[in-house]
Amino acid sequence: MKTITKWLLVSAFIASVNVQAQTRKLSLQDALKLAAENNKALKAETLETNSLREETKIAQASMLPSVTMGGSYSYYIDRQVIFMPGAFTGNDSQPVVDVAVGGKNAFNTYVTLQQPIVSEAARRQIKAARISESIKALDVKDARANLNLSVTATYYQALLVKESIALNEQSLQRNLKSLEDSRVLLLQGKSLKVDTLRNFIAVENLRTSISYLENQHKVIIIQLRQLLGIESIDSLELTDSLKHDTESRYFAAVETLYTDAIQNRPDIQSQKLKVALNQNLLSQSRAQRLPTLSLVGAYQLQAQSDDRKFDSYRWPRTSFVGLQANLPIFAGNRVNAKIRQSNIRVQTEALRLQDATERANTQIMTLQNNLNEMIQRLSVNEKTVYAAEMNFNIINDRYRNGMSSRLELSDAELALTDAKMNHLNTVYNVKIAKLQLDKALGLLQ
Repeated sequence: MKTITKWLLVSAFIASVNVQAQTRKLSLQDALKLAAENNKALKAETLETNSLREETKIAQASMLPSVTMGGSYSYYIDRQVIFMPGAFTGNDSQPVVDVAVGGKNAFNTYVTLQQPIVSEAARRQIKAARISESIKALDVKDARANLNLSVTATYYQALLVKESIALNEQSLQRNLKSLEDSRVLLLQGKSLKVDTLRNFIAVENLRTSISYLENQHKVIIIQLRQLLGIESIDSLELTDSLKHDTESRYFAAVETLYTDAIQNRPDIQSQKLKVALNQNLLSQSRAQRLPTLSLVGAYQLQAQSDDRKFDSYRWPRTSFVGLQANLPIFAGNRVNAKIRQSNIRVQTEALRLQDATERANTQIMTLQNNLNEMIQRLSVNEKTVYAAEMNFNIINDRYRNGMSSRLELSDAELALTDAKMNHLNTVYNVKIAKLQLDKALGLLQ
């Protein structure tokens, strides 16, 4: 009875796993959407943006009023003393005498206010915080573009391996048919043993290649899951396919958008903001020489007594409002050194911006040439596939009519498989080249 119960539980578990482990269809657009929502690295970048947003609020707080409330209690074992001229106390023989004052219990409560009115350094610090926030937002934008590039490239790579498996399986079927034919001919004495061995080796090599590609496909799917931030046990079925879709008008659009695209790249925009940030830091350093003006005020209650009869305490009040000005005069050349340092950083970032722009121009021209070359190669490969198919059909017909050898048919089959594989790889390379060009143009958002 126990054995039957265990068997039923195991069967139920297996059934539940089979029900849950379903195939999940995934298009490229679905993959990009999942990555934008679930990728942990992108989420971390976004959280850093939120952190810098709070940093901006902290900088803004330097121009807001500051209100402080406090209090204290002190018990004096020896009373406080003040020093007065002896004549004030009737002791003319002593020029200065100490007089014990106050109660042994002292209470003090206060509220203070400080409101900056003029502080150029604080104002420019707020601007610097906003620029830093904008730089981080561009970093997130660039990280999102890099994620889209990685997801799309990995998706295409999975499609490439999947379609490579299909091509190898087609070749395997043709070689299995050839192996079967060569075995029959060998038994009839119409073929050599070496032909059968050659076909057998080709079949086994194809099986090994398919096994390797299937393992590669599993690895790529695991990498894709990590990029998408999904841990589901469902298997993934990629619904898109590798096909050439880059038209000539794409290059016309690239030429039209070239200048604007360069300037709109997140890394170029970020470098421009870094120049602006260091210019702001330079102005902050200079602003340390300027005076500051603040509104200040306080309200204070005090009481002293030798006992703790609070109901009989008197609480005299002290209050004031006023203006407080500060004018820096000398700070040990610290401000001058910071100004020189900020000047150097401005020049450094300006050179980096110039270098980044030149590298972006070079990168785009290189990628554009690569894409053009890939498309030309694709055109040649399409003709090669057509010719290889025609050659295989002709050799196959000749072989069936006894006018061609098994070796010629095997060579024709291998040429056809190689032509299709080269065409498939070129289509993949065209897709990747276009993807990289879109990224370089700042269009991959």
